[in-house]
Amino acid sequence: MMTARESRRLGFLAGAVVVAVLAGGLGACGTASSLPEPDAPDGAEVPEAAVDDRDQGARLVGTWRLARVERYDHTGAPLSHLMHPTIGLAPTLGFVMFDGERMAMVMQEEVDRVGTDSVFASGDVLDAVERYTSYFGPYVVDEARGFVSQQIAGSLNPRLTGGRIEPSYEFDAGRLVLLPGRQCPDSYVTDRGCAYGTTGIELRNVWERLPRSADSGGEARPFLGFWEIDRIERRTLDGTELPVEQFGAGYLIYMPSGYMAVHLMRPDRRPYEGPRPTALEAHAAMRSYASYFGPFSVDAEAGVVVHHRAGHLDPGSIGVAAPRAFEFRDGQLILRPPVATIDGQELQTSVFWNRLGTLDPDAGQD
Repeated sequence: MMTARESRRLGFLAGAVVVAVLAGGLGACGTASSLPEPDAPDGAEVPEAAVDDRDQGARLVGTWRLARVERYDHTGAPLSHLMHPTIGLAPTLGFVMFDGERMAMVMQEEVDRVGTDSVFASGDVLDAVERYTSYFGPYVVDEARGFVSQQIAGSLNPRLTGGRIEPSYEFDAGRLVLLPGRQCPDSYVTDRGCAYGTTGIELRNVWERLPRSADSGGEARPFLGFWEIDRIERRTLDGTELPVEQFGAGYLIYMPSGYMAVHLMRPDRRPYEGPRPTALEAHAAMRSYASYFGPFSVDAEAGVVVHHRAGHLDPGSIGVAAPRAFEFRDGQLILRPPVATIDGQELQTSVFWNRLGTLDPDAGQD
């Protein structure tokens, strides 16, 4: 039997093909969490009237933050918070980023942080994995049918990798509304989706566009766009290269809004046996996937970009800044975290990223 949390993460097309639900684990009405906002010049946000003549795909480009989730029954009447409280009501911080060809989604339900311990130390791995949604890949917009077709190149949930989701979309007063499909109350969820005859719950997930940052045309500009993982190198301080486990797929994203996200996935991951992970499967998923998100800042003179992690798959790292020395070389971005001691040795790690596409903040892609 599938849990309500898993039902928010899995949807089913007609014909019972399992796909990801875009709104997996979405939050309650209102902005879910307070974040440090990158500075934005007055009037940076594109008014609705200015984009009416843009095609729908172009209007998607940018950073969207989850504003609220609206819940309705099968008749279209709003649901009270007392009805099915396990679906669509958990306070959630969420972002979806589009560049015209690629997208990435990341969402985290509100979690309790216990000091700065890793989630592995606290033993709450299953809870952390079920409260976090992350996936990425290319997409196309079907304007005639009104949906976004997203190919899942990678996902925290290994069952979803390689699949496709097609949420309906619309624009309402400058906001993006995504409709992921009907959700099921607890007692009507099966391992094949909603039970026959279930009325279900309809969700409207409302996203607000973030304006471009004041720094998007300055020191941050060379970073803007989507990057794809190439390789990782690890060396001792005397330059000796050591073997290191590689990621099979991943995106690093810097948006003109001043927000970033990273999604990294190991190769050859094993799908969950059931629709919901066991504790052992959750440990395997977390050890084979890395993801965090938040604002970023650049100090070009010092050669450092700082990722201010507002959300993290490991809750113990939420709020912990991640400085990275950077270098641009031959079309690649090379990031180097601080020297770390691993197995008694001081080691320097370098992560190489290939540019997939740029975002021009002066072209209205904010």
